Amino acid sequence: MKLIRNINNTNIINPSSIVSIGNFDGMHLGHQKIFSELCTIGKTNNISKTIIIFEPQPLEFLNKKKAPKRLMQFQQKIKYIQKWKIDTILCIKFNKYFSSLSPEIFIEKILIKKLNTKYIIIGEDFKFGSKRHGNISLLKKLEEKYQFKVIEIPSIYKKNNKVSSTNIRKYLIADKIELARSLLGRPFSILGRVIHGNKIGRKIGYPTANILLYPNNPIQNGVYAVKVSCFQNIKFIGVCNIGIKKNYITQKKQKILEVHLFDTNINLYEKKIEIFLYKKIRNEFNFSSIKFLKNQISKDVQFTQKYFKKIKENKKKYE
Repeated sequence: MKLIRNINNTNIINPSSIVSIGNFDGMHLGHQKIFSELCTIGKTNNISKTIIIFEPQPLEFLNKKKAPKRLMQFQQKIKYIQKWKIDTILCIKFNKYFSSLSPEIFIEKILIKKLNTKYIIIGEDFKFGSKRHGNISLLKKLEEKYQFKVIEIPSIYKKNNKVSSTNIRKYLIADKIELARSLLGRPFSILGRVIHGNKIGRKIGYPTANILLYPNNPIQNGVYAVKVSCFQNIKFIGVCNIGIKKNYITQKKQKILEVHLFDTNINLYEKKIEIFLYKKIRNEFNFSSIKFLKNQISKDVQFTQKYFKKIKENKKKYE
């Protein structure tokens, strides 16, 4: 897979391509439907499978203060796109120049001259170009001129809930973790590198791996039943706390995730881990003593063990 970050240094990227364009924030079921169709057509026609994404995401540049919270940071998004065996990811730097580009110029300069696009596959709500004036209708009008075919993927619904990044953010902010999971097609997850903490968990018998959370993360503070992928797709059950803590290194207060893994004592410092949130156990609150904290963590651990045991039993029941 090629990841291209600077389009200005590149002439023709692919001899011919099937292309999809978007933020793909969350890589939810709707995105997966687009990718599935893209891969099928690309393989059938023996052409390059190409994805166009933007960094920062357009609304983060146009209105940073009101930009939607991110479901995925850049590295995690790339990780999930790679699973589809895409040939080329073109990451366009979204800036003042690019935001002023008309849809017609975008089509000509990027889709035609750079990618030699033969198929464009997009969701029905897709908008692009200056002031979002570009849409499916415009693309279809230009099919004959540029000799490409536009394939529109309709939105999908789960129990009358439209699968969209907007709805997933809404559910996560409202602590509706299970609803968000149904639209994602998997538990919401956070990818990060383990940093050193203040070692309080270790002192009371519940050592934790800590990661910093990006500021615009949609997940709410509290305690969650989780699974953690550390290496080679091995997942450990655990319990995590998300809250505002003092960073051990910078001494600044930041949003931090602390996760205690069951039945393992592996060293995770400086390792990248992915935490999958299955259920919110409770809100975060302060304790008047270490004793009360330890007792509550013990209850959280017991709840989590019973929760995953029940999931396992139900899975076996329907197999």
